[in-house]
Amino acid sequence: MKPNPWLLALSLGVGLLGCDKQDADSGLPDATGEAAPERVDMPTPAKAAAGEGAYETASHRWVGSVRAKHHVELAPGMTGVIANIAVEEGDTVEAGQQVFRIEGSSVKLAVSQAQAGVAAAELQLAEAERETERTRKLAERGSVGSANLERAEAQVAAAKAGVKQARAATALARSHTADLTVESPISGVVTHKYKNVGEVATMMPPTIVLVIDDLSTIEVRVRVPELKLRELDVGSPVTVSFPALDRTLEVPITRIGNAVDPQTRTIELIIDVDNPDLRIKSGMSVEVELDRPPEPNAAEAEAEPEAKAEAEADAEAEPDSDPVSPTAMIAPKPTPG
Repeated sequence: MKPNPWLLALSLGVGLLGCDKQDADSGLPDATGEAAPERVDMPTPAKAAAGEGAYETASHRWVGSVRAKHHVELAPGMTGVIANIAVEEGDTVEAGQQVFRIEGSSVKLAVSQAQAGVAAAELQLAEAERETERTRKLAERGSVGSANLERAEAQVAAAKAGVKQARAATALARSHTADLTVESPISGVVTHKYKNVGEVATMMPPTIVLVIDDLSTIEVRVRVPELKLRELDVGSPVTVSFPALDRTLEVPITRIGNAVDPQTRTIELIIDVDNPDLRIKSGMSVEVELDRPPEPNAAEAEAEPEAKAEAEADAEAEPDSDPVSPTAMIAPKPTPG
């Protein structure tokens, strides 16, 4: 059975009418006309350069850390077994206070040995002096020659040098006794204790036994982008916040680092903060906020485009003057009569 061409044409027409009706009912906005959506201007680099929205997007707050103004790590002056530790973590110490001591039996033996060497050298010196005196008397009577007297006097000189050497060795041994005790060079708080009594502490490489921090003045260290250098200087005020203590202070910048990190393009700010109650601890997190640059006045910002538009309108309203050709400025020569 052959398909009827009239039925095929009728079906095709009905399908086209249905598609047109579906497109009309889809609700898509017209590209033009009153029903078209409003045009939205996208931000351009020119607007960003002019300062629009710069104050809202710029960051002026960074997170740093707290460090002690004075920080010392104490190690022994010589290798040995720790005999005594006089402080614990959290104790307050004064400058010059003894904090720990190394067992020094070997040092004491070295001092005793050096003192015995001094005694032996002094005996040799006394014997050489007596021998020299006998030889001198014999030489005066002509019993011995002058060469014997010279040898005796040389032995006295050698004995005197031996006494000096023995005394120097004794002084060196006694100086090692002073290395057995370690004193705190600063006043502060013991923040760490790494060793206990009975453990071996070496001089090289140094074994850190105690850490003492002076927390009366702390340093806040924070890294900021190098572009902030145009807004900052030593003495510029910043706001320092300690979230753990719910404390906020306004202090000036003490120092600015001398080198920029080439990887992060940041530079370090150092801010000294007084800490008389010692509540601020070393290693504590801190937030540093810089003063934002002043925002432009809203009235001035609105008036600037209007003034610019008026100036452009006035420039278009002025008639353009006819250009004067260079030849027109030359006066014609008079015709000879």
